[in-house]
Amino acid sequence: MRNFFTNALFKFRQFMVGRYGFDEICIALIVLSCLLTLLSNFRKLWFLYPLAILIMGLILWRMLSKNIAKRSDERMKFLQLMEKPREEVKFLSNKIRDRKTHKYFKCKNCGATLRIPKGKGKINVTCPKCRFKVQKKT
Repeated sequence: MRNFFTNALFKFRQFMVGRYGFDEICIALIVLSCLLTLLSNFRKLWFLYPLAILIMGLILWRMLSKNIAKRSDERMKFLQLMEKPREEVKFLSNKIRDRKTHKYFKCKNCGATLRIPKGKGKINVTCPKCRFKVQKKT
């Protein structure tokens, strides 16, 4: 039985040689397809299920594509598009993580977000971007 799986894995690897494979776009499309499938369970949203199936077909087409250069270009554009939302999510998670130990505020001069420790009383804060000085109570 172990030999069967080893042979199947070897044949699958041979089949995938020269094909694009799996990337971040595939993960995003899988999540989207799952959400559409869940939403299609509601009575008035039945039309979302065929759309989810089409997205799954798109995932397979991308994975089995032999045009690696074009898929790589698509991946780079997707990563550039997703850069700002990822930074926002990371910032919000850091803000939630640090809510007990630090205070966040915006610089009045340039709008940069600054972080200061809580429980230090009144402190002078200098914005690292524009060198604007302000006194803040922590």
